[in-house]
Amino acid sequence: MSERITTHFLIVYDHQARKQLDLKTYNNSRSAVAAYNATEQEYEDRPRVEVVLLGADSEDTIRITHPVYFQSGPLDAADLFKPFKELLARA
Repeated sequence: MSERITTHFLIVYDHQARKQLDLKTYNNSRSAVAAYNATEQEYEDRPRVEVVLLGADSEDTIRITHPVYFQSGPLDAADLFKPFKELLARA
């Protein structure tokens, strides 16, 4: 049985500007959680900025499962479903 490696992605997203401010990756969960906590404190006075920590096998996966954090500019609902449609087309 092979062990699955989880990569942790720390994303800082500005909902008002509709853009990603930062994306960092961590292979160690303790480091990821410590960075998340520090980043949450850094942005606590900016309510429109969201700090999220996601775990997945790759960045491609989180781009499919959480596309809103990779959008820039106006958000079109159809764009949110595009990665899922592409994934289904490959299946």
